[in-house]
Amino acid sequence: MKTAILALSFFLFAFATADTVLDTDGNRLLNGGIYYILPAFRGMGGGLALTRVGRETCPRTVVQSFSELSNGLPVRISTPPRIAIIRTGWNVDIEFITVPACTSKYSSAWHIPEDSDLEGSVKIGAEERFQGKFRIEKASEDAYKLMYCPSSSSDESCRDLGIAIDEERNRRLVVKDGNPFLVRFKKATPIQDPEKWSIV
Repeated sequence: MKTAILALSFFLFAFATADTVLDTDGNRLLNGGIYYILPAFRGMGGGLALTRVGRETCPRTVVQSFSELSNGLPVRISTPPRIAIIRTGWNVDIEFITVPACTSKYSSAWHIPEDSDLEGSVKIGAEERFQGKFRIEKASEDAYKLMYCPSSSSDESCRDLGIAIDEERNRRLVVKDGNPFLVRFKKATPIQDPEKWSIV
């Protein structure tokens, strides 16, 4: 009983102290809403999308688009509790809403494989789903940062996500302490033809 009360107290404290995440229009980020993740400042490339790297036969690696004009691929951002909005510091799932046919039988949710070869590259296509491993934190008045939390029970395990350029010139989204990729969230308008969603 005491454990349940302590857990509830911690949740209420976190709820009270967390900031509401806002999109580029100043609206609150909806739990389960669909958004583009864009760089917070101009001149820093485009939104996040997918590409093939190394020996991958399907686009499974999350990268930043080179073109500043590209919004990238839309993602769904959600958190397990039945709450209407997303707040900073909460564990969230991030998943692309459409993926290439070659990966469609697997999860489109983000994860970081244990054998990732570049500072912990963010991927899709895991056979199992890894829930609540990411967080959104306020980085400045105009920007947020994404974090990866391998242990959902410990804030100390969370690490920044940043951009690393590999030998193929891909701008991979990776675990990168101390140099976060600063982002904003732009609401995505659903379209009828999923093939029009861009992939790098």
